[in-house]
Amino acid sequence: MEQFNWILKITWMDGLIAATIFIVFFLARKLFSKYFLTFITRLSKFSSTPIDDALISAFRRPVSFILLFTGIYFALLYLPMPHQWKTMITLLYKSAAIFSIGWGFYIFSDAIGIFFNRMGDRFDLQFNTIIIPFLAKIMKFIVVVMSIAMILDQWNYHVTGLITGLGIGGLAIAMAAKDTLSNLFGGFVIITDAPFTIGDLIHTGSIEGIVEDINFRSTRIRTLDQALVTVPNSTLANQPITNLSKMDKRRVTFNLPLDLDTTNEQIKQCLGKIRQMLATDSEVYEERKYVYLDKITSGSMNLIIDFFVKTTDFEEWMKEKEKYNYAVLEVLQDEGVELAKARSLMVVPAQGQPLDDDLAEDRAIEQKESQRQQSR
Repeated sequence: MEQFNWILKITWMDGLIAATIFIVFFLARKLFSKYFLTFITRLSKFSSTPIDDALISAFRRPVSFILLFTGIYFALLYLPMPHQWKTMITLLYKSAAIFSIGWGFYIFSDAIGIFFNRMGDRFDLQFNTIIIPFLAKIMKFIVVVMSIAMILDQWNYHVTGLITGLGIGGLAIAMAAKDTLSNLFGGFVIITDAPFTIGDLIHTGSIEGIVEDINFRSTRIRTLDQALVTVPNSTLANQPITNLSKMDKRRVTFNLPLDLDTTNEQIKQCLGKIRQMLATDSEVYEERKYVYLDKITSGSMNLIIDFFVKTTDFEEWMKEKEKYNYAVLEVLQDEGVELAKARSLMVVPAQGQPLDDDLAEDRAIEQKESQRQQSR
């Protein structure tokens, strides 16, 4: 308890002066928040860049915090405390100052997009919308690490020695962080290669959806049924990615099996009407339109209709397909053409060959007749 004996030595004058020092800084904090910052904010409006506005906004609360802590620091220093107490309070004050500066730059990291947007406007560059949030997160990480390192250094915990002191455990830590590093490098691959950006509709593996976010470890994709899927960056960087948002057109294709009784004239009439219909539609691309009799099989004659429409919106694409479904059906009905009917097939285990109904019935009759003759 002897180390607290100095408290009993505090006179009422010491306490009054210390309280006055604290009140002065407390009022200065209030004046700073209410008037000085307002004045600086008004001045910044005359500037053509919004960076200074972001800087003022970022450091508003940290400066207010350090002013309050400064009042406490000087008030305590005035009191007749031992040297070791003053040393401890000084270390706490320096740590608080470093924390405040780091806090301000941490908030200011969110404004990194302003800097890149200005660079883009000045040099006619376009930055991927993934890059800016990703760089902001990297900046925040750097600010946090540097702030912690500087605070530890004030308390004589040298970061270099601490890292060196990990020694043998460094290998184990590296092995444990292998997946994390793999995801981190995967994130850098996605950023630099830029196969997609936030807001794009992509398809990768069994996942299809809209990219909502990418961070150090993973990418978040909102699927079409509104589920949120988190995909590790290492997985995403090592598999094919189809960016559906980059399409400038969508494909519409039909494969129509016609009845074998359809005449050549009927087929030619159908093909001609469908070709004419596609040629007069302004929503259909001119370059690639295939409307042909594709093949003839034992069960049908197949027409192939393959073309592209100009829309990339999924719902509009579905409407276009529906429109042409009705249109093609109307052409077939006008020409009296029917689609091929599915024929029932039967597999005979003995020979392993599929037989239609008539052949199966004949084979059954032959088997019954053979059994009847054998019974005689």
